[in-house]
Amino acid sequence: MGDFVFRKVLDLGDIPPSWSLVRLAADWNGFPILLFVEGKPPRPDRETVSADPWTFTRWYQTPPKAHHAMHFDGNATSTVCFEQSQGLSTFHVQPFEDGWLLGDRRGGRANLHDRTGRFLRSITLGDASEDLQTTPDGRIWVSYFDEGVFGSDIGRHGVVCFDGEGNPLFKYADFAEQAGLPLVSDCYAMNAAASGDVWLNYYTDFPLVHLRNFALEDVWMCFGMLGNAFAVRDRAVVYARESQLELRRLLSKDVSDSLAARDQSGATLLPLPTPHIGFATRGPNLLLNTGSAIYISL
Repeated sequence: MGDFVFRKVLDLGDIPPSWSLVRLAADWNGFPILLFVEGKPPRPDRETVSADPWTFTRWYQTPPKAHHAMHFDGNATSTVCFEQSQGLSTFHVQPFEDGWLLGDRRGGRANLHDRTGRFLRSITLGDASEDLQTTPDGRIWVSYFDEGVFGSDIGRHGVVCFDGEGNPLFKYADFAEQAGLPLVSDCYAMNAAASGDVWLNYYTDFPLVHLRNFALEDVWMCFGMLGNAFAVRDRAVVYARESQLELRRLLSKDVSDSLAARDQSGATLLPLPTPHIGFATRGPNLLLNTGSAIYISL
């Protein structure tokens, strides 16, 4: 088992008790963006939901007071409160142009805000979005889970790239048919790097697809499931299986190596196993949330 070293970039000890973490995401440079919801009770854990599935429904249907994003501004941490943001399914947060994009997982609404959180306008990006990642050139990449893919909305394409007005620039289903690639039934993971490279891993065949400028750069058929997020570095992909990091090399895709996540002092780090909260990636960068702090890969 090899080691993968991280440094701590954010301590979570001072988060207000009325805030609950909804999403750990990465900005264009791989630094963390944490989306918090204010005014909801704590999210029920897996054991509670298994004992009483309605606990999650009750939690989900409790309207929030506001959403806040904690992010890096230079070497300091800043927080922005979003105006007119009380959506039940608000889940996506990304930098966009000089401000922010805040997106709902269900219904397709995405709100654009300035850098202070002031609401500017809304666009529609399709229902049942699994992930949403922006790039510095103003593109918005959205992947969809099965309810979107098998619905009647634009999510039926599996992955779509939009411009800032919500106009589709690229529809993966059309592209996949032309390129002879498997269609998306549920896009489990996407990595839209600031360089313009986009990587996809999706059900049912679980290929690893590498796009560049809306063209096929490479594909590894039946590569295997890479969880909800993966980084691409040194001709390998790194992903998380529960709280365990795994590495799979592109030249030997059938072999996975387990990695021990450690901080700079050598202490073992265990990311939370909760999808979209314990682990996030962008390009070659990985983020870990241990529950007490956020770490970034070296």
